Order: sequence, then C-alpha cells, then structure tokens
Amino acid sequence: MKHTTKIEIFGRTYMIQGDANADYALRLAEYVDKKMREVSEKTPTVSSLKVAILAALNIADELFKLRETTKIS
Repeated sequence: MKHTTKIEIFGRTYMIQGDANADYALRLAEYVDKKMREVSEKTPTVSSLKVAILAALNIADELFKLRETTKIS
C-alpha cells in the first residue's frame, strides 16, 4: 500500500509516496536534512544543488564503508 508523506529537507517541503510508513520516511528525510546542513555549514556559499550532491556523496561514502566492513554488496 502506498503512503503519502509530507517531508521537509533543507527548507523545502516535498510530498513523497512509497511503501514505507510515514515514520520511516520522516527519519530518512531528517537524516538527509542533517547531512545537507552539515555540508552547508562547512561551505556556506554553494548552491542548494551542490549541497545536495555533496551530502549524497557523504551518504554514499558512509554506505560504501559500511558495506566494506560488513562485506555486504
């Protein structure tokens, strides 16, 4: 069953649909928002698109390191 959830990331509101429950979607959004704010604090003059890309790279780095330590592909 698809759920629609209102989330906010980096000052913008989005309506997302998915199979995950609202609490899970909100936790994901909070994590992405946190990562974007961390990047923004370190490089305050870049655009929100660049902040999103840098945050995505940071999150991907976390995932790859976790996969390597747990040997998951």
